[in-house]
Amino acid sequence: MGTTDTGSVDGVVDLVIRPASSRFEGRHHEYFPLSRSVGVTHQWPARARMSVASEFGLRATFPERPTSAAQRSDVKGLLARAFAATSQASLITDSQQRILHVSSSFSAITGYDEAELLGLNCRILQGPGSDPGVTAAIRRALSCGEAYEGDILNYRKDGSPFWNSLSIRPLRDESGTVTHFVGVQRDITTRMAHLEELRFQASHDPVTDLPNRRALDRHLSSRRAPGGAALAMIDLVEFRSINSAFGYETGDSLLRQLGRRMQQLLADGDFLACLGGDRFAVVLENIGDVAPATRLEDALARLRRAVETPFTFTRLDLDLDLDQEQDCTIDLSMGIARISGGATDGVLFHRADAALRLARTGLPSGLWWAIAPDAPADEEEGTDAEDLSAGRPERRSESGLADARHRSDRDQLFAGGLSMFMQPVFDLGTGLLSRVEALARLILEDGTVVPPARFLPALDDADLDELFRLGLDQALGWLARWDSQGLSTRVSVNISPSTLRNPDCPWWVSDAIRRHGIEPDRLGLELLETVAVESDVQIDAIDRLLRLGVGLALDDLGSGYSSLQRLFALPFDTIKLDRGLLVEIRSRPVETLSLISALTQMGRDFGVSVVIEGLEDAGMAEAASILGVPQGQGYFLARPMPAAEVPHWVTGFTFPIRGDGFQTALGALAYHWQFLRWASPHPTPLEDCPLSGFISPRSAAADAARRWHTDQHAPNPGAVCGRMLADWLVDLIRNDARGSRSSSSSRTEGV
Repeated sequence: MGTTDTGSVDGVVDLVIRPASSRFEGRHHEYFPLSRSVGVTHQWPARARMSVASEFGLRATFPERPTSAAQRSDVKGLLARAFAATSQASLITDSQQRILHVSSSFSAITGYDEAELLGLNCRILQGPGSDPGVTAAIRRALSCGEAYEGDILNYRKDGSPFWNSLSIRPLRDESGTVTHFVGVQRDITTRMAHLEELRFQASHDPVTDLPNRRALDRHLSSRRAPGGAALAMIDLVEFRSINSAFGYETGDSLLRQLGRRMQQLLADGDFLACLGGDRFAVVLENIGDVAPATRLEDALARLRRAVETPFTFTRLDLDLDLDQEQDCTIDLSMGIARISGGATDGVLFHRADAALRLARTGLPSGLWWAIAPDAPADEEEGTDAEDLSAGRPERRSESGLADARHRSDRDQLFAGGLSMFMQPVFDLGTGLLSRVEALARLILEDGTVVPPARFLPALDDADLDELFRLGLDQALGWLARWDSQGLSTRVSVNISPSTLRNPDCPWWVSDAIRRHGIEPDRLGLELLETVAVESDVQIDAIDRLLRLGVGLALDDLGSGYSSLQRLFALPFDTIKLDRGLLVEIRSRPVETLSLISALTQMGRDFGVSVVIEGLEDAGMAEAASILGVPQGQGYFLARPMPAAEVPHWVTGFTFPIRGDGFQTALGALAYHWQFLRWASPHPTPLEDCPLSGFISPRSAAADAARRWHTDQHAPNPGAVCGRMLADWLVDLIRNDARGSRSSSSSRTEGV
C-alpha cells in the first residue's frame, strides 16, 4: 500500500480504504446508497464489503480489501464525490487542525471559498459572540484526540452570525495516531431563533411583553441582598369598565402603555413584572439603607406618575367605529411587603396580596397603597419596616392570624389530614385513561378541602420530604387497591428538587414500591421546573431512581428556559406543558396554537411523551387533540377527585372529544391552521371535511367563510382566502370569550 500522505485529501481516502478497519466507525451492510446522488454504480464481487458510514452524511460501500490500482482509484473517486455531494457543510483538517478540504456546502453556508480557507484554522469562523466555554471545550477535545459535538455561534465571511451544530471526529492511522479531523456543520440558526422565541414567551407576559410570574420568582430567588427591598403588588381600579366600554383590544393597549410608563419611571435595579390580567408586581430595591420611609414614598410617587397622564387610544386600538382618538384615565391600588431574609416567596406574595386587598377596600379616601405588617421577629430581625407600618394594628393582627393558620395547617397535614386526590390523564387520540396524577390536599376536621397553595408555603425542606413520603405511600396504596377492583393504571407523584438532595430518597421510593407490590414502571415522578437540579446528590438520586425503573417527568415545560436546558441534561421520559400556555388562547389563539405545536414537536424530537395541563373547556381540549398533543388533563376532562371514587368514575366516563367534527371554533381554527402555516390544501374532499360541518349550520353571515373554505380545497389554495378564513374563526373565538367573561369567572386548578 505504501506510505500514506497524511497532508492531502488523497491521504485521507487512503486511510479510509486501508484494509485494517473502517476509519469512520464503519458498519457492515450490503447497500450502495450513493449511486443515485453521485451518478456512479459499482459492481464489485459478492464478498465481504466495508461500509463507510458516519454522522457526516457520508455513506459508501466498497470491497473490504481493494487491492488493484483501478479499484483503489475507483474508491477514491467515489469517496471524493460523496464528500462533495453531501448537503451538510463538511471539511477535513490535518492533525494540527489546518484546513485541507471543504465541501461546496461549507462554502455556501460560510461565504468562504475553499482557496481562502486552505491552511487556515477553523477558528476563523469564531467571533465576539462565540461562547469561550464552548471554544475551550473544542480545543480540549481535539488536543486529546477525542470527538466533539455541540452548538456554537459562528460568523460568516460577511460578518453575519449563524448558529452552527458542529460534529468533529478524529481519523487515526494503523498505529492509532491522529492524522486528520473530519467535521460536519449544520446551520441551525432558525432552530435557535425559535428556541429563543420560546424562551421569551415562556418567561414574559404575552400582552405587555414584561416578565411574568415565573420570571419574577426567579428574580426574587436570585437576589443576593436579603433585605433593603420591597415587593409591591399593583392592581388597576375599575379596569373591567375599560374592557366593557371599548373592548379587549383597547384594554390590552392600555396595559402595554402602562407597562412602558412604569418601566421608564423605575430606578436602576428595580424589577417590573406583569402577573396576568391587570395585575403588576414591582421589586423596589435600595429602600432600606437610610430614611426608608422617604425612599419608599419617593419610589411610590414615581409609579403614581404613570397614571397621572390620560391614556390615548387610536382607532386601531379601539374595538369601536370611531373616527377620532379616545382618552381615558385609570387609578392604581398597591399592596407592599418588605422583603426579609427569612420569609419564603410564597409568604412574601401572601403578605403583599393581603396589603393590596386592604388598599382596595379599607383605606381612607385619597390613600392608594398599604404596607403589610412586619414578619415575626425570628423571620425578620432588625428591620425598620415598623416605622412604615406604624399605626396599622389591624394589619398586624391579620398577619398574626395568617401565621397561626399556617402552623395549624401544617400540624393537621401531618396528623392524618393529608389526602391524595387523583386527577386522570387521558390519551387524547384514543380517549383512554393513561394514568392519574396524585395531588396533595389537606382535609380539615370539618371536611373542608384545602388546596396546596395554602399549606405549601408553610413547609420547609424537611416537611416537603415527609409530604413526599406520605403522598407516595398513599398513591401506591391506592394503585394496589384499584388492582384488586379491576382497574390497572399508572400514577405520577410530584417531587420537589429539595427532596432529591436527601440521600435516602431513592430508598424511600424502592421501599414503597416493594411494600405495595407495584411494578416500578407504573410510577412516575414529576419534577417541578421552577427549581434547579444542580448538586451531585440530586443527579445521583435521579440515576438511582431510573435504575429502579421509575419514570421521570419534567413538569411545567414552557414556564422557564431552564426546562429547555434540562431536557438535554436529564433523562426525562415525559414532559408536561404548563397550563399557563393556555391563558391567552382566546385573546391570541394563533400564537398560542403555534407555541403548543412547537413544544409538542420538540417532545417528539426528544423522544419523550408530552402531556398538556389545564384543559378547562371543550375548545382547549379539541385544539390540543387536533395539534397532536399525545396526552392531556384538566377540568374539562376530569377534576381531581378522592382516590376511592376513581374506579367508579372510570366505569361511567365517556370521552367528550368527538373524532368526526368540531364542537368549537378553537378546534376548527386548530384544524385549519395546520394547513395554513404550510400553504397546503385541506386534504379531504370538501363534502367530507370536518370544517364543512362546522361552518354549514351557521347563519347566512357565514357565506363568505364557506367560499374561503372551498378555496382551501383547491390544488393551489389562495393565501388570502386562507388568512381570511383564519381571521373569521379568530373572531368567533374572541366573541365567545367575551360572552363567557361576562357570565362566569375563570377557574384554576391545584398543583
